[in-house]
Amino acid sequence: MRRNTQQRHGHGHTMKFICSVAVLAASAARTAAFTMPATPVQQSSAGGSTSTTRLHDAINRETPQGPPYSGPSSKPILDSVQFPRDMKRLDMRELQQLAHELRWEVIDSVSKTGGHFSSSLGVIELTVALHYVFDMPEDDIIWDVAHQCYPHKMLTGRRDRFPTLRQLGGISGFCKRKESEYDSFGAGHSSTSISAAQGMSVAKSMLNKRRNNCIAVIGDGAITGGMAYEAMNNAGYLSSRMIVVLNDNGQVSLPTGTQSAGGVRPASQLSAYTSNLLVSKPFQDFRDFAKGLNRLFPENVQDVNKRIDEYARGLVTGGTVFEELGFFYVGPLDGHDLDNLVPILEKLRDSDSSKPILLHLKTTKGYGYPPAMAASDRMHGVGKFDIATGVQQKGKAAAPSFTSIFANALIDAATDDRAVVGITAAMPGGTGMDIFGRRFPKRTYDVGIAEQHAVTFAAGMACEGLKPFCCIYSTFMQRGYDQVVHDVAIQNLPVRFILDRAGVVGNDGPTHHGCYDLAYLGCIPNLTIMSPSDEIELRNMVATCAGMDDGPSVLRYPRGVGYGAETLQGLFGYDLEDGEIPQKGVPVEIGKGRIIRLPGGVRALREEPAANGSTDSKIGAGSRGQKREHRVAILSFGTRLSEALVAADEVEEADSDLAVTVADARFMKPLDVDLIRSLVEDNGIIITVEEGSIGGFGDHVLHFLSLDGALDEGKLKFRPMVLPDTYFEAATQYEQYEMAGLNAHHIRGTVLRLAEKVEVPVLSE
Repeated sequence: MRRNTQQRHGHGHTMKFICSVAVLAASAARTAAFTMPATPVQQSSAGGSTSTTRLHDAINRETPQGPPYSGPSSKPILDSVQFPRDMKRLDMRELQQLAHELRWEVIDSVSKTGGHFSSSLGVIELTVALHYVFDMPEDDIIWDVAHQCYPHKMLTGRRDRFPTLRQLGGISGFCKRKESEYDSFGAGHSSTSISAAQGMSVAKSMLNKRRNNCIAVIGDGAITGGMAYEAMNNAGYLSSRMIVVLNDNGQVSLPTGTQSAGGVRPASQLSAYTSNLLVSKPFQDFRDFAKGLNRLFPENVQDVNKRIDEYARGLVTGGTVFEELGFFYVGPLDGHDLDNLVPILEKLRDSDSSKPILLHLKTTKGYGYPPAMAASDRMHGVGKFDIATGVQQKGKAAAPSFTSIFANALIDAATDDRAVVGITAAMPGGTGMDIFGRRFPKRTYDVGIAEQHAVTFAAGMACEGLKPFCCIYSTFMQRGYDQVVHDVAIQNLPVRFILDRAGVVGNDGPTHHGCYDLAYLGCIPNLTIMSPSDEIELRNMVATCAGMDDGPSVLRYPRGVGYGAETLQGLFGYDLEDGEIPQKGVPVEIGKGRIIRLPGGVRALREEPAANGSTDSKIGAGSRGQKREHRVAILSFGTRLSEALVAADEVEEADSDLAVTVADARFMKPLDVDLIRSLVEDNGIIITVEEGSIGGFGDHVLHFLSLDGALDEGKLKFRPMVLPDTYFEAATQYEQYEMAGLNAHHIRGTVLRLAEKVEVPVLSE
């Protein structure tokens, strides 16, 4: 039967707030000996309860210590748990077995779909303990950054939907309030959980709700974000009743261990601080000191217990930064020890104190699956993989990724100029800073999950003459917006903002799309904004940014790979020497776009045009584009250029009257107004295409056309093609662009409708 069932919730309980020294002493004994395990069995050999040791023995029997790896053949306890209420009848032994089965269910499921992986393996025991002790959805558990929520979802009625994970129409890889009442708060960006939990706690108190249990689970990476400290400062000030669980796994950046100016250790002094708590001499002394106090417990000396406990806490921590912020600090504890987690969480739950609590857990990312624990990135994000070996099923890319192309172009720039430095906010792998860091470790700066700091840090560097490249995902740059305006643009400092993952990103869904940067940056004076259409242009634009010393610049590009030499020559019309892509970029002229295709095809640029502007290429010539309303210009910004070129060929193949020109704008700020005016003069239809929301490139072009009088006489039809005003859920990038109406056949359809070559159905009333 479940323990403490008569005194479970919130307020009005007689149980003392402070955890007994006996419980903490047991925790200290386990935690002081705790080391990062190579396997679960090595963990148990360091110490722990008898039941934990038995569980590890069972895992040892079922999990080979070397490949091939495999899990249990059946999961009877997990099969009996549909929702958290089904866990309440389990005893400790069954909870431990549930954790074992749940871990292997995560491994089995993610091996078939891909997704965030090792973060979930590291919180299996914590997830089981939280759902056993607390009662969702009345109690609130908030996961930060929520990519560790897979076991939580499996225990809250969504296990059978995991084959659809991060797919069109499937379940999200993050918590989403509209997906389940058990997802207390949506997440995808980090460092938000403590603020949300505090808000929920205050609201429950003001509304006189019967229970007030709000738990924020935050990692040692997410807690590096400034917002987490703002929330802790306020929670201590207001004495908000809440529990913050610090999931300390030493993995601050993705991946942790990238060579940088700070070495290869985690990019966080707080991480070093919490690690020191684990091995500090006072902590080890307290273990021996506390063992002799067990005879005093429990009932008859509660006042003495309280005084001893307060004194002992001082010995354990020496006074922690969390206590200075007004939190009651408990830990560090072994986050994989259910025997310890459950009773401590029950005591914290049943306290009638309103003081915020920080429960510090030491966990291992990827725990229980040796291939993940051995990988440099702990298998943080994976594709489909072979469980027996951990080898991922990755197809060979036709060309390098845009991220790696950028990184190598930046290496070229840094080789030529010692002032070039790179900055990342805990995403060295995602931004290419890991590649740059291997070549220039002393010029690589990982600031942790701290985009605001990253931007102003770069501004300070620029003040002293360095050339900082501040490399941040488009979606995460939103977090440093005020600093872009106030600290960089107003002062016109030459910071180079590199926005990876522009446009839609695929399976991570709406929290990670880079849809808005053109809209939110385009309105800021002094910024130069550019976007490459292909890998050659990306290299050229890196070189362009490196040479810009008179103001800030923005370079945005999407998630994905380049096109390769064959496509660059055939579709884009490049004339590559020996069929090889240039490996070093050359600067392009600021604010100047280019014509890619004339009527008749990309080869028309190298042919003698006829009087009507068409050529004698195989697509056709002669009567093409005789009327102004049959001449169309597609002005693309970014990598939708390839889709525009395909659409132009399809339009001309489908209709011999139409003549299509395709141009690459290259720059949104400043606009190439000469190019736009020439397109207006020659064509009756202009269509802009971009990988951004309303308010971006198309709106800037439309604004110019209106002010320039190009729309006054009614001779020009204009259509902007943008990402529509909605959020795109997880799917492939192609599916998302299909939903957005930005693939080639959508562009073709827009041309044909504007040229009145297709009938547009009229909806009946």
